[in-house]
Amino acid sequence: MIVVDEGDKLRIITQPDHARFARDLLSLWRTDDLPEHPRREPLLFAVREHDNGWREVDAAPRIHPITHRPLDFTTYPEEDRLDIWRRGILRFADRHPYATLLFVAHAEAIHQPLSEAWLELFRELEPLRQDWLDRAAIDEGRVKSDYRWLELADALSLVYCTGGTRQWLDRSPMVRVESEFLRLDPFPLAGTTTFQIPVRRVPNRDYPTDSQFGSQLARARWQRMTVKVAPF
Repeated sequence: MIVVDEGDKLRIITQPDHARFARDLLSLWRTDDLPEHPRREPLLFAVREHDNGWREVDAAPRIHPITHRPLDFTTYPEEDRLDIWRRGILRFADRHPYATLLFVAHAEAIHQPLSEAWLELFRELEPLRQDWLDRAAIDEGRVKSDYRWLELADALSLVYCTGGTRQWLDRSPMVRVESEFLRLDPFPLAGTTTFQIPVRRVPNRDYPTDSQFGSQLARARWQRMTVKVAPF
């Protein structure tokens, strides 16, 4: 769950909805040979589902026991994050080994430096990796090369969904967030394109219990946040 302070409201975006925007954006990419990529469709599937482990968490959001503020994807305790990522990595392992390999690469990348708990998770998954590589008919080098696309799409979506937090992107393309615009240079789409991201808004206040926040969120009306991806 992504939580953005809008003054008297908190804007809530689920992780799957953020990931869907990342996929939709990448699906319209017209540069860098992506339209001819030999694994384009499974790559787009992996981008859409890279945060699938958060489905259950976002459906039952929690409150920090001390601050009484909603936990977001950056503030969940490590033990919970380990469960979230284990579930997300393994959910499609039988049917989509290629996507599973990209999920592992993403989990490793965003949790650097790896704590002992994360190292233990990756040691647990290591015996499965070769089977995934064999069934996906791919090698580690191509997984690493393809992961840059998931990393990029995820970062671009987060830049906008988090309200312009630049920390999510530290390389090309250049990015500027302006109200309803996400501006990119060099520009990779055929033209300025409008996307819509589902959001909900709740009062910006403390919530003593998970159930109080969950009830407030359940009553919140679904809205659409418009973003126009355009050149500088």
